Parts: sequence; C-alpha cells; structure tokens
Amino acid sequence: MNLLYEMEELVPLVAKLSEKYTSKESTSVSYETARQLMEAVMYCINECASGQTIVSSQRLSAAEAYKYGYEALIEKVERTQAAYNEMIVNFCGYGNRNYEATVEKAIPGFFLYYDAQFAPQETIITMDYPTICPVNRKSGIDAMETYVKYISYEQIFMGAFEKHYIYEILGRDQSDLKNGYHNICRVILRHVLGHLLIQKGFREEADEQDYEKLDDLVISSSRQKLRKMLEGLLEQLIYEKYDEDMGMRDYLTYDLDDLVVEMQNAAEYDVMQQVIVL
Repeated sequence: MNLLYEMEELVPLVAKLSEKYTSKESTSVSYETARQLMEAVMYCINECASGQTIVSSQRLSAAEAYKYGYEALIEKVERTQAAYNEMIVNFCGYGNRNYEATVEKAIPGFFLYYDAQFAPQETIITMDYPTICPVNRKSGIDAMETYVKYISYEQIFMGAFEKHYIYEILGRDQSDLKNGYHNICRVILRHVLGHLLIQKGFREEADEQDYEKLDDLVISSSRQKLRKMLEGLLEQLIYEKYDEDMGMRDYLTYDLDDLVVEMQNAAEYDVMQQVIVL
C-alpha cells in the first residue's frame, strides 16, 4: 500500500493533534513541536502503509490512514512488550554489563517513556548493545520491535547450551567480557560453526592442531565455497536444534559474510584465535 498525501490533507491532522497536545489551552505551538507532531502523523500513516491491516481497493483519506496506522502502532507496542516480557524471564547477560544494562534497564525505560500519540517516531534509548544484524533505518516502536526480536533470537540460540559452557567460551575470547561493547552471541556462533567445520564435538577441548586444520580448510577454499559451507552448517544446525526457526537463521546468517573475510585474513596471517574460539 503506497499512501502519498498533500500538505493540505496533513495539516488538519497536525492541528487536531496540537489541540490534544496543549489540551486545547493554546491555539499555537512552537515550530519544533509542530514539526514533531507532523512527524508523528507521518509515522502513523507509514504504519498503515507498511502493515497489512487494511485491505481496500479504494484510496484511504489521510485521516483514515492515520487512524488505522495509530491503531496498528498501539497493537505493535503491546505485542513487542509481550515479547519482551516473555524473553526477560530467562534472560542471561553472561556477565556483560552493557548487555545486562541495555536489556534489563534501557528497554523497560523505552516502554515506560514511549509516547505513541505525540512522538511515536522517537526511539528513546540508544540500544547500546550491538546486535549481529543492526537495526537500521528504523525508529520508534519499529526499531524496538526488531531489537527485541533480535535479542530473543540470541537468547534462544545461546540458551540451547549450558550456561557454564557459554561462560567458558566467552572467557577464552580475547574481548573484554565484563566491560566490552561487543556482541556476545557472535562469539558463540563462530565457536559453534568452527567446530562444525572441522567436525569436532562442541565439548571436546581444542588444541593447536585444530586451529591448523581450520587454517588449512580456509586456505584451500574459495570465498564462495567457504560461505556456502558455513551457510549449510548453520542451516543444518537450525533445522536440528532450533525447530527450523528461519527467522533465527536469517538473523545469524548476517554474520557470515564478515566471518568469511575475517577467517581468510586470519588463516593467511596465522591468527585464527582472534576470529574464532575453538
């Protein structure tokens, strides 16, 4: 659905929203506030356009699009908060302060202060914990819905392993586990894929020969071949261990292009330990 409106259709909506904003105590607002409210109107209209809540062969008026979009936005807020509430029950930050602070404090702050009516376009928090696939070109509840979904994927992925095993792998990573601003799940994902590549059991302790074996495999493979191998192993893992969760697969797949490049460079300079913790 592609909804384009002229200013004369949008200004009355902003005027009505301004009345609610000032509780009808003033007939005017500042330029900054007027711009904020225009953005709020457009955000809701875009929610209508991007969603599939309306099936109509007729063009919606701006007022209708705003109404339907606002309703869809409220439903998205409720749905995202429910998803967060479900995820946080078993959340584990694995000792990373940034991860814990972002998920346990910042995200609840978003839901506490998010203004769906007057500033739905505002994301409120900075989302300091970096997900494997970044939340780009999104704001407001659209960004938070995606962010919560990505973190949920990570928690499910890591949750399939015993916590002490995750702590052990993260403890051997060269990043600062406690104070680092890096992605925790990426370390575990690469560890798992590394073991699968050399056909070594997850709980089998790795040695220098294992890194040499991985180096040889990477050096003997083209970038395309290595990418295909990793993608196949990840697909198989998702199929066998995560009930064919294709959303999780797509999310984790985002790291593969970077991983291939880093592995090839690491094999060339014999520093694979800096890329993958076996």
